[in-house]
Amino acid sequence: MNNPAKNSNWLSDPDGRINNISLAPNPKNALFPLFEAIMNSIHAIEERFGKNNFANGKIDVEIMRDENGETIGFIVTDNGVGFDDANLESFKKMDSQKKVKLGGKGVGRLLWLKVMKEVRISSTFSKDKKCKNLKFDFTAEYPLFNIQSTDGADSSKIGTRVELYPYRSVYATCLPKRSITIVNRVLAHFISYFVNINHPKITITDDEESIDLFEKFSDYIERDKDYIFEVQIANEQKSFTLHCFLLPKEISDDEPSINALYFGANGRAVKRFKMDNVLGLKAVEGKFSFLGYVEAESLDDSVNETRTNFSLDEQEIEEIVSEAILYAKQFLAPEIKQVRVRQKKVVVSVIREYPRFLSVARDVDKFTDRLQLSDQTDEQIYIALSRESRRQYKKRKNDYTKSVTKNLPDIAEKAAEWVSKLHDESKSSLAEYVTRRKLILDAFDDSLKYIDNDEKKSQHEKVIHNLICPMKASKDDLNYEDHNLWILDDRLAFFTYFNSDQPLGKQIENPESPLDRPDISAFGVSGDIFDKRLGFQNNDKSQPITIIEFKRPRHDNYTLDKNPITQVRKYVKQMRKAGKAIKPDGRLVRLIDDNAPFHCHIVADVNPKLEEIMGQLGLFYKKAGTECYYSWDENHKIFIEISSFDDVLNSARARNEAFFEKLGLQNERIR
Repeated sequence: MNNPAKNSNWLSDPDGRINNISLAPNPKNALFPLFEAIMNSIHAIEERFGKNNFANGKIDVEIMRDENGETIGFIVTDNGVGFDDANLESFKKMDSQKKVKLGGKGVGRLLWLKVMKEVRISSTFSKDKKCKNLKFDFTAEYPLFNIQSTDGADSSKIGTRVELYPYRSVYATCLPKRSITIVNRVLAHFISYFVNINHPKITITDDEESIDLFEKFSDYIERDKDYIFEVQIANEQKSFTLHCFLLPKEISDDEPSINALYFGANGRAVKRFKMDNVLGLKAVEGKFSFLGYVEAESLDDSVNETRTNFSLDEQEIEEIVSEAILYAKQFLAPEIKQVRVRQKKVVVSVIREYPRFLSVARDVDKFTDRLQLSDQTDEQIYIALSRESRRQYKKRKNDYTKSVTKNLPDIAEKAAEWVSKLHDESKSSLAEYVTRRKLILDAFDDSLKYIDNDEKKSQHEKVIHNLICPMKASKDDLNYEDHNLWILDDRLAFFTYFNSDQPLGKQIENPESPLDRPDISAFGVSGDIFDKRLGFQNNDKSQPITIIEFKRPRHDNYTLDKNPITQVRKYVKQMRKAGKAIKPDGRLVRLIDDNAPFHCHIVADVNPKLEEIMGQLGLFYKKAGTECYYSWDENHKIFIEISSFDDVLNSARARNEAFFEKLGLQNERIR
């Protein structure tokens, strides 16, 4: 019987119908034809033995490979009822309703034709107490092509064999190569069957290796539990069952999320939801993944014909997912507890570094429990604390405004509460400010140590320069918090304009040496500074222009021509001659006349060589109990101050010691 058989209900436009099936070539979709064949086998076994006798069923999946060992398809064999007359007639119909009660849509087999040109089928079945064998090719043009039918078949061979190979190349390249990957995908897709004690035996064979899926699944399970919950769907309370498993992470290795929640219908997985961020977990203990499976009659009824999605609206899906997540977290309570422990450590660490958040998270445990489980890094926790700080502030402000607007009787109470909280935040912010100063002074202390003890080599002066004020910057580039001029003098923090390591050509008009780069120079509302190229501005012209010059710690190679005193005098001379301090864009900062006062602060280790230079260049006086020297240079109208690095550090610590002591930081190194 070799003539093709075509039913009037079959495809009227084969190419069009197949092309309209949405199945993008990817590793997940490439296995859908296999899933469909296994599902057909399960249905055939149920039809032959009954749902309560699944254990009598057997399904074998053979992996087909080419000469290079690449996967090209599968052969699926079962001992189900076979292609008897009823099943054969159903198979010839485009939208068969035979398996509606089992969740069948009658179109799943079209997935085979999407990925293969034809599928070869052979089946042995019982008819009139005799056994028959039927072979045919399934194609888009004809559901039954090259039909061969024989009588007298062996009754022990009842069942069906489906050859799903070779795949079209575009799908074949997406097939997993490793058999264990295929095993894991089949396990995940049919997990609802593995939940039940009564199930058919399914094996996957690759060459001589044969893997029993149920034995593999049983070996895989580290922990499992079921939960039942209800969600309102279409104004009715619907019941859902969530099966939770802790399985080896290998089952999800090729997925974008190690932990996952599946929605299933009619015994197979349909939709997968990523759970890593929701649970705040990757691999549990480095080796397990969470896998949840949700099933319900309402999901069975709403699955689409290709079993890739549901007809439920997005809000209904979200409600089911949200409820399932609550129970998933119960199941993973021991693991989530460890996440909270880690989060708490980070919260404490961030608050320690930024004490202004003390008032935001007074109860660290409560704050931690409200965090998203995925928020685990320093940056994520910092953002969460900042967000909570703003929310608390807005709430207090709104409560107060509401009381004022409505003249509520609790207005005094609300006002007091707001002011009290603002006071707490102010103290926290001040604590953070003081802590930051302590950290900076500790870093300054470290910069004075040898970087090579054997060679007694010190840090370059630019390290200290950058610590106090970033190089190659100006006030236009930096905010108040971006520099640490307070280390030298708290008044310097309030200069309105300064330059750091900028050439004089960008600071004054027509300098004699435009490429000279004062460390720091400032002009404006508080003064001006040059620190090995730094300057500040003060709008009050009676205020001195301050120049700060750094020298490398322990530097002693000074001469009459090359020394910091001569260097700052040169800067002053050029600035007075220029007559104007300007910004890089040419705008005037301030005028500099012959009587403009200058304060030059040199920071360097005072050693015999520098003392000798001081003796030759002017009359310097030593401050009692320090390594600081000062001099009024009448000829240049410059007040010159020379401080050792240790004196600068000790002075800064002394000015802040009362605050450090209040916070208990005076004897502590903050890390």
